[in-house]
Amino acid sequence: MNNYFLGVDGGGTKTKFLVCDQEGHILSSSIQSTCHYLQCGFSGITEILNLGVKECCEKANIQPSMITNAFIACAGYGDIPEDSKQIYESVKRACKNMAFQVGNDTDNAIAGSLCGQDGIHVISGTGSIGILKENDTYTRCGGWHHIFGGDEGSAYWISCKLIQEFTKQSDGRHKKDSLYQYVKESLHLSKDSDILRLTVEDWNFDRKKVASLSKLVYDLAKSGNSSAQDIFTQAAQELAEIYITLQSLSKSESTLASYSGGVFNAKEFVLLPLKKILSTHDIRLSDPIFSPDIGSLILSFQNHVILNNSIKQNLEIFKP
Repeated sequence: MNNYFLGVDGGGTKTKFLVCDQEGHILSSSIQSTCHYLQCGFSGITEILNLGVKECCEKANIQPSMITNAFIACAGYGDIPEDSKQIYESVKRACKNMAFQVGNDTDNAIAGSLCGQDGIHVISGTGSIGILKENDTYTRCGGWHHIFGGDEGSAYWISCKLIQEFTKQSDGRHKKDSLYQYVKESLHLSKDSDILRLTVEDWNFDRKKVASLSKLVYDLAKSGNSSAQDIFTQAAQELAEIYITLQSLSKSESTLASYSGGVFNAKEFVLLPLKKILSTHDIRLSDPIFSPDIGSLILSFQNHVILNNSIKQNLEIFKP
């Protein structure tokens, strides 16, 4: 009898599903909207998981009850005990016919990037957080919620810096440059104060929508705008502080370090300056071995079978 494994990467922007067989061959995948309970609610978690599991199983021509084990990573899980209980129950309603574990989306990110090894992993996507894994102990740094300026170096944080710079250029505190006009045109602002109507009234400062403005920062940085480049430099400095802090807390003489998240796609503006800062602290940043969704599969495997080289090689074939 063949065994099947499900990995779910529930981040702040989207939820990715993968199903593979016991040899690590990826059979199907699905992408759904975010299952972060602060954005979709507890019932939304169940709904999104139902959609993703259904699509994956149909593509793989299996039934959900045939899944041997699943690892479900949910953003926000473990942060607030009372909420975590409800997250678990929401997952249970969708995964009632299979064995499963629930974890935070940092668990699968570090499992994927370091392929189950100990080390430091920093996520910078919609939000940001750093994790040090040593044996079965996890130490967290950053990720203290975006609402009061936390999640430093994340897409949301970068977008807020963009809005701040736009408003300062608007009222004369900073000299106007191409950023001012580009933001105004891209967001179709008739007058400068429309930035408030858009973000506060229309978007209700929706985390995902605000974070999407980081793409404007990247476009501006590529065009040579120094204000946008400075924002990315600040982001790199904030992320570096997370790595440096976790390194200081490590009991190991040599600690692996990796990363994941869309912000790192701005390589020349974030990743390169970050590596430069870390090199002065004897921290060598390595590219992730696997993506977070593969990390969820790795965790689902570890609960039932030994993750051997053959399985890793088969998972490697799917690596984006």
